[in-house]
Amino acid sequence: MERIGCYTTARVTGGRIERIERHAGRLRRDAGRLGLARPERPAIEEIALAAVRAELGRGGGIVRIEWSGAEPRLSASTRPLGAEPGTWRAITARALHPGPAARAGTKALDVPAWDAARAERSAAGVEESLLFDGAGRLVEGSRTNLVVVTEEGLCLTPARGLGPVEGLGLELAREAVPAIVETLGIDRRTLARARELVAVNAVRGAVAIVELDGSPVGDGRSGPLAQRLRVVFPTGRVIPERLS
Repeated sequence: MERIGCYTTARVTGGRIERIERHAGRLRRDAGRLGLARPERPAIEEIALAAVRAELGRGGGIVRIEWSGAEPRLSASTRPLGAEPGTWRAITARALHPGPAARAGTKALDVPAWDAARAERSAAGVEESLLFDGAGRLVEGSRTNLVVVTEEGLCLTPARGLGPVEGLGLELAREAVPAIVETLGIDRRTLARARELVAVNAVRGAVAIVELDGSPVGDGRSGPLAQRLRVVFPTGRVIPERLS
């Protein structure tokens, strides 16, 4: 049975929820876009903080705050952050992105293409899978927004009109690097010639994708944009970059 609702995931560092006020605002925004009543901001923060205190204490991890149900209710859960490589590998998802009508840019529950892309990522043993639409345009990753540094040095991200999640991580990246601009025109040819491909979300921060479908992206190493964006986010446990 399909669930109706939206959620946000936030980084917890030393028992503190990073940017909780912005996550609460994002959850309220997404609820409105989905035609749901909006949860109250104090209630969002209260339930998230209660979950963190009970389950993480002064430690670190991830808190997920969900607003869902026929009569929407708030819930919150936590999990460990875990360790991931300092650079990522990715595949092209077989699932096609369904476009902007599927979830109105929100982090909605139970979107089949998104769930399928995540399953493909796990099966392939890589960190991300990239979703393209039926016209061959890059839209987003299965858990991140994406920024591409083109062969010409332009910093591009897929336009909101294509239907990617309007993530907080990408907002933070664009505040730090105003040169990142939206475009409808990132295709496989652009990626094949790109200098950098960077995955961004509020929990994992900014991570260079250095391999796509078994081929190197750029020179196969983390580039200047990824390194510049990493300082915008808290640092967590990472495995050193893979050696080529």
